[in-house]
Amino acid sequence: MSEATWYYSKNGTRNGPFTIDQMKGFAASSVIGLDTKVWAGAGDWVSLKETELAASVPPLSGPPPLASSDVDNRFVWALVGVQIIGALLGLLFDINIGWLILIINVILCVVDERRLKAAGYDAPETYWAVLIPVYLWKRANLIGHSKNYFYAWIAGFVLLVIVGFMDSDSEIEEAACPIVTTIIHDQFYQKASCIAVAIDDEPKDDFYTATAYLDNGNQLDITIEKKQDKILVRVPLQ
Repeated sequence: MSEATWYYSKNGTRNGPFTIDQMKGFAASSVIGLDTKVWAGAGDWVSLKETELAASVPPLSGPPPLASSDVDNRFVWALVGVQIIGALLGLLFDINIGWLILIINVILCVVDERRLKAAGYDAPETYWAVLIPVYLWKRANLIGHSKNYFYAWIAGFVLLVIVGFMDSDSEIEEAACPIVTTIIHDQFYQKASCIAVAIDDEPKDDFYTATAYLDNGNQLDITIEKKQDKILVRVPLQ
């Protein structure tokens, strides 16, 4: 009986040792394939197709996968477009549609995964669609593409997050302005009203220093604190 010196890699783990006959059996039953990394007991890990085991892999029953240049990339680039469109909508209409964008991203990944399988590729598992950047990275490695769409998606996501923070500040500023007016009327007994608030700094989480602009041309230094769903405004002595 031949010595058990062979190993194969699958899902990030080493499996073995096995004899050459066992390895041929694995190859014949498609437990391992041509691209599986194997080790014969010496040297480096190599693809199975570079060893004598390649002859044991059964021939394809259908056509081979499409060439990587022929794979449809429309859906992965649509992922990038969704990020940019979401950021633009946030800027133009002051709305937060983060959850909607996430749902659209997942749907596009699932559709792309099915298209990859139809093209003959062993696409990333469906659950990776929830972790979009991981899906894009694994997809690029699988097909042998450049990772341009991965980096473009990351850039779009960063832009979306920045716009989201801007929207959050805008909501706080809008909520604070009528409170400033109430304080001026009820505590300072003045007729001036707030027309705008601009956040200047955030010294700590949910605590802001800001400037309130009044309709009489004056400005007030104020502080804003966000506690859960409440906005607290203080107007220190000027």
